[in-house]
Amino acid sequence: MNPVHFPRPGELIRHRDDAALLDEICREDERSLEARVVVRPGTAYSNGAGHLPAWVGPEIMAQAISALSGLRSLRQRGRPAAIGLLLGVRSYRAAVEEFRSGEVLDIEVVESSEDEYGMAVFDGRIRRAGKVVATGMLTVFQPPDDSFLEQEFARDA
Repeated sequence: MNPVHFPRPGELIRHRDDAALLDEICREDERSLEARVVVRPGTAYSNGAGHLPAWVGPEIMAQAISALSGLRSLRQRGRPAAIGLLLGVRSYRAAVEEFRSGEVLDIEVVESSEDEYGMAVFDGRIRRAGKVVATGMLTVFQPPDDSFLEQEFARDA
């Protein structure tokens, strides 16, 4: 069996430079994605010691969701998704206060529901050394194209 080669996360999500946290995509199917993060100092979310506070967990999960959306769009439209919006986080729990520099985190996001308008709910988990250290439920919106933003910005003008 041939291994699957995924694009780099930076090719799929809009986060750049020190805001990008995902290092690789490990597995993907129609409704889920697994990714990996190696915690490093110097990100937009790092604390003074170079660790990521546990409150960054939902952002890591959201970036994994964005990568899944990017892969879907790449297959369907030939390009990564234009934009996605994180609408809310529910039931986020972390068993640790921080993710320490050098630790490897395995991220899993699973879509539990979606509607025809682009709204979806994902269950997310972060594992460290095989043990779940954070969980949460994220609600997201993936508009079908960029016209959604153009309409919103036109209203504000």
